[in-house]
Amino acid sequence: MAHRLALVLLALAAVASLTGSPWLVAFGGAAFPVALIALGASRGGKIGPLRVPLLVVGLVLFGVLAALLLLPNGGPDAGALPLGTVLLLFVLVPVPFLILTWAYVATFDSWFLRDEDLERLRKGRD
Repeated sequence: MAHRLALVLLALAAVASLTGSPWLVAFGGAAFPVALIALGASRGGKIGPLRVPLLVVGLVLFGVLAALLLLPNGGPDAGALPLGTVLLLFVLVPVPFLILTWAYVATFDSWFLRDEDLERLRKGRD
């Protein structure tokens, strides 16, 4: 089920990105990485415990991209940089990275490396 949903999301993101509409391009830019990560992290057709972190990352990506579209001329200055640049540098890049890194570390033993996988690796090595 996760594969189908992620593939549909990828297709929608690709079509949205090709339209040229800024809002649809923002949707495509937010949905594309989330769908790719969902495809790579799914096991047995399920996303498992990564469902919530992926949803949060998608919301962060779309929220920042929407804010950038709503800011006229990059927005007011935030220190030495325009607000749009600050959002790109300090929110759009590090926040999804930190959320997904934490989710990967927190679920590695239970979701990515299971006892069956270890046994299969041990049998293949002998």
